[in-house]
Formats: sequence, structure tokens, C-alpha cells
Amino acid sequence: MRAAAALVLLLGAVSVLCAAQITLTGDPPLPVANLIANPGVEQGAGNQPAHWNFGTANPENFETGWRDGGRSGKCLWMKAKTGVMSGYYNQAVPVEPGRAYLFRGFSRLAAGKLLVYANSSIALPDGRRVAVDERFYRGTMRGHWLVPVFLPPDALGGPDPNAWLPFRLKVNVPEGMKAVALSLGLYFQPGEVSFDDLWAGLAATDLSLSVKAAPGETLSRVVVKAVGNDRPVYDSGGLKPGTTEFGTALKAQATDAVYEVSATLGDGQVIVRRYPEGEVQ
Repeated sequence: MRAAAALVLLLGAVSVLCAAQITLTGDPPLPVANLIANPGVEQGAGNQPAHWNFGTANPENFETGWRDGGRSGKCLWMKAKTGVMSGYYNQAVPVEPGRAYLFRGFSRLAAGKLLVYANSSIALPDGRRVAVDERFYRGTMRGHWLVPVFLPPDALGGPDPNAWLPFRLKVNVPEGMKAVALSLGLYFQPGEVSFDDLWAGLAATDLSLSVKAAPGETLSRVVVKAVGNDRPVYDSGGLKPGTTEFGTALKAQATDAVYEVSATLGDGQVIVRRYPEGEVQ
């Protein structure tokens, strides 16, 4: 089993009699490692961002750049002159067979239709082929040839061209596969798009929670939530009167969440802390 890193939160005043202890561990520990090389797109030289390559069957149809004005610093940028061909920045990401991974990041779409996809196809020793092909599309009518002569800009929908919006893909890696390509680009439409703050890593962690009341105190309820989601990941409900210790296992929880533990003491006091410590999304 992978080593689990414990986050131990000592809560309360100076006196141990006024403290409660929450221990939350993750296997693998949170935060998990980002497997993307140059994820913030800050490294590179000239017009070439390090570890990112652009590919298309029709290079004349595209303009590409490593530009300022990203969500944080620089970003990947491309423009398709027509819809004759798609084009993508890409990077191979190392993975372990039989595990689930998340691929996520941010895009800013000025025109056209973007496609983010995680893909790979390999032949196994026994001759079988296995593949992954998970896709995320986002489109906008901004930049359409009907605007503004035939249609007003407000008549056609699409995301704010100045907003950085998140995308997220989950990939189950089949046996034998050791790398999955993350591709970011424009899909068979004229358009313009930027990408920044990319991330890939293990999708699931097994959480283990332990709550212990200080001497003289009791526990009445324990709730675990992912920050930003009102629906609990776990709710103990009312605990048996006189409970001083509580523990539970929470299998296959998302690794891209921050978990908030609320422990209600017998006197009604609520202790709230987060894991990973200091992480805020």
C-alpha cells in the first residue's frame, strides 16, 4: 500500500481539556502530484513553450503562439483561419495501467469550437488493441461570419471571450498503457483559443477519518463535505450519546477537492477544519 500522509489538526484553546483532534489521511496523500510538464506554460524559449508541441495536418491554416496574458503569466494560444482542419497543442502524460486519472485546466475561447481530449491507443502482446479517447467540447458563435452584418452579436450565444473557464476529463487507463496524450486545440472551425494552468493526476484517493474528543467532551455528529459542494460526502447523523471517538473510511474520493470536516461536540460547539491544510479552491 502506498504511504498515507496524515494531516493531524489540533483544535481548541491552550488547555488540552478544551481541544478536539481530527486526523484525516489520504491514500494517495493529497494533494496528488501534477504529472503535466510545464503546467503553467511559463517555461520555454522564443515562441516555443517547453514540453508542448503543436500538430496539425494543415499548418498553413493555423497561427500559434506562446503569449503573455494568460490566466497566470503566459499561455498557449492558437488561431484557425478556416475550418478545413483541426490543430492541437499536445503532451504525453505518464500513467499507470488500471488506474483512473483526471485531466483539467482552463481555456479562453474567443471564437470557434475548442476540443480537449485525452487519448492513446496501443497493441497488447496478445494482439488486442486497447484505447482511451475522452473528449471535452466548448463552442461559441462569436466570430461567426453572420455577425455583425446579418445578426447582432447579442443574438448568438457563447462563453465570455475574456473569461477563463475550467474543463475536466476523467480517464480510466486500460492494461498495458503507460502514457496518455493530452491534446488542446480547435476543432474544424475558424476560431481563436488560449489554454493555461493545466493539470493531470490520479483521480481517486481513499480517505480515512478519525475524530477524538478531549477528556470531558463528547461527539454528537461528524460531517465531511467537498468545499463548494453543499451535499455531504459523508454524514454520520446523530451519534450515540456519550461517544468520544469516531472513525470511518471514505473510498475512492476525488483528488481535486478540498475536504472540510465539521465535528459537532456534545455541547453544540462545531469544530471545522480542511484537508489538505491550507488548500482553498
